[in-house]
Amino acid sequence: MDNNTHSYIERPTDGEPLYQRLQRETLEELQRLSGKVWTDFNAHDPGVTLADITNYVLGETAYKFSFPNLPDYLVQGNGKLDPEAFGLFSPDKVYTTGPVTTEDYRKLFFSYIPELENVWVDCRADTGGYTVSLVLSPFEEDRENLRKQAAKVYNSHRNLCEYLEQVVVIQPETLTFQAEFEIEAGEDATEVLARVYWKILHYLSGGVRIQPPVDFLTSGLSPEEWLEGSENAVRVVIPQQQNTEYELYRELRKVKGIKSFGTCYLMKDGKPQTDLSGGFSLFIPKKRKDLTVRIRYGRSEPDVDMKLFVEHLKKLYYTKGRVRTKIIGGKEFQWNRAEGVCRNIFRHRPIADEFPDCYRLPSIKQPPSAFEAYLKLYDLTVERGLKEVKEMKRLLSIDAKNALCTGMDVWEPDMLPPESLQKRRRNIYPLKSRYLDFLDNLYGMESQPVWMNEFGNYGETQEEILLRRMEFLQQAHDLTKNRAHARNIREIDDKKNIPTAKAWFCRLLGINRDEDRTVGNILPGHNLILMGTDEQEKTYRDQLNAMLVNERMLDKSYTEDVTPVALPEDEKEKLEQYSRLRRELPVFNHNFIDGGLFRGGIRSDNYKIVQAGTNEFMLVFRNREEDCLMNLGRTDDKEELNLLANILRRYLMELNHVCETLYIIEPVLSDPSRPFTLLLVLPSWTARFKSSRFREVCRELLRSLLPAHLTGTLYWLDVSPMQNFEDAYRLWRQALAENDTEAGMEMLECMENALGKAEKQESLDDQA
Repeated sequence: MDNNTHSYIERPTDGEPLYQRLQRETLEELQRLSGKVWTDFNAHDPGVTLADITNYVLGETAYKFSFPNLPDYLVQGNGKLDPEAFGLFSPDKVYTTGPVTTEDYRKLFFSYIPELENVWVDCRADTGGYTVSLVLSPFEEDRENLRKQAAKVYNSHRNLCEYLEQVVVIQPETLTFQAEFEIEAGEDATEVLARVYWKILHYLSGGVRIQPPVDFLTSGLSPEEWLEGSENAVRVVIPQQQNTEYELYRELRKVKGIKSFGTCYLMKDGKPQTDLSGGFSLFIPKKRKDLTVRIRYGRSEPDVDMKLFVEHLKKLYYTKGRVRTKIIGGKEFQWNRAEGVCRNIFRHRPIADEFPDCYRLPSIKQPPSAFEAYLKLYDLTVERGLKEVKEMKRLLSIDAKNALCTGMDVWEPDMLPPESLQKRRRNIYPLKSRYLDFLDNLYGMESQPVWMNEFGNYGETQEEILLRRMEFLQQAHDLTKNRAHARNIREIDDKKNIPTAKAWFCRLLGINRDEDRTVGNILPGHNLILMGTDEQEKTYRDQLNAMLVNERMLDKSYTEDVTPVALPEDEKEKLEQYSRLRRELPVFNHNFIDGGLFRGGIRSDNYKIVQAGTNEFMLVFRNREEDCLMNLGRTDDKEELNLLANILRRYLMELNHVCETLYIIEPVLSDPSRPFTLLLVLPSWTARFKSSRFREVCRELLRSLLPAHLTGTLYWLDVSPMQNFEDAYRLWRQALAENDTEAGMEMLECMENALGKAEKQESLDDQA
């Protein structure tokens, strides 16, 4: 037999196999415990048989838990591994960056518009206005379409306080190629001529190389090197050229099929050009009489098919010089990813099935014998371990559909008593939170800053906190890549069309970011009018609300705390409860709601049930803003008041939450005399946004999200001025989309009139 070929399984030589070690240690321990009474060394002894079988099962379980490749445990049921489901994004999402400099914008235009011969981008340092100068391909004539394409690409990628002043199509001076060269044997003169002209066109346009993602495999670069400065995984290389005729001549000597040059000139007005840095185009001859090139093959001069020459040149231009991103963009290229093998390891055969038939196991009799029950303890231990491994996909997943905390339990309800099951559920939240902390560190983000714990999020449960964090981290790659990104002012209907700073802020706080939904209409939509704090409204409020005095009946002996009650999550049932709330609490007999109740009503410790008589009770609310007590309702059913207090608290928490949002306005888009300035608008009437401490945290957060060179003012608006602002803001967006300068300026003034009534204004600049 060949020494290198084995038809049997070799015994491992490094270390003792687990099964053998377990067997040895089990017998040693049994002998130690038995002492001098150990006499039975019979391998068929029931105790030895049990040890043998259980050690085998444990060894098999250890094997299932010991695969060195972690992705094997994360493979989906279809046999595929999706790292993004666990927050591990592909290189084209992590390493690509949004455009910042003019050179970045040049690369952007090259990668998105294949019809370009060249492009120049200039930015006015005093205003942030951009001018894009386009040079058409010699095969393109539709200037207007090219302008529209460039404007669309710019507006969909622009940064805050930047805008497009103009897109111009320039026509550089045209040079004529005059040359005499000899071609190699077997070469086609028409094809060689097309290669020479393409090389000249490529050089005059800056020698830009546009490489699709598939070229990465042969580039020898790491993913981060390839994707550096790229926005869409297409690599645009703009080399440093000397732009001299000598440098171009060296490139032409490398053209396939060229044997030697006799003469080689680029002519302008009959004069050879040595300096090519001024920006030139090349005359493309389409008729034989216009061709100023002589081609030799030995002593003969081969014919050139001019029609075929133009076709070859055009083909070279679009296949080697330009690529269309939407056809071969990063999404169609599979970047290096972890690979896994789907392993069916989660079946467990009961230990009782491993015993010889002479043991007569398993038995059909009920209940099981003591020995069978003992064996099931082993089964339970193994099954729990397998379930933990199986549920690891959920534990690490950031997809809310697959990682809902209600479904993350790794033990079936019938396997543990209710109190133990609740404890296991509580234990899963810290594990999930630790993994999200890991992703935070990986991407340099904070999905749950410490101050969020300080202020809470309107009664968020542990599960809701995790879901909000997961939604935030699902966008980690986009938020970090496009941090300075602004909205596309030419689009108005796209709900995702918001500045990245707003997306970051709203996702972090878990609040409304849809600009088509106005928060000023939330309370009126519930037929509620929020009362302000001025003296006239205060007097009217005191007349409407049932104020109480601190008399003896409010002593502790007459009061009870409101206790939590489980409330339905079904939307229909919730609406029915809210309707009941409006019917049964007299405080809702009118449309006015006190600001102290609206904000303070989210805290359960502000509610008390007070005994008002022998069989009567009141639901009393402590209005901390007005330092008074309010009677919300009175009945003989204490449990009813307790339920209504819970319903009211949830109702007010939801109202507070949906009333929060952020608007970011760039005045420069309508008034170029106000560059690099932002107006940030937030509602002032909610529980969190009314807090001076929380407002300061919001200002610091927004300052950290915005580019350092921008300044601006933060405005906190009450309901009425917010309604006026949102109405003007909607019309301003529409004016920008329609490029209506006059209407845009008018709406900007209307917005600023509303901002003049702000409850508070704060500068975004860092203050000493």
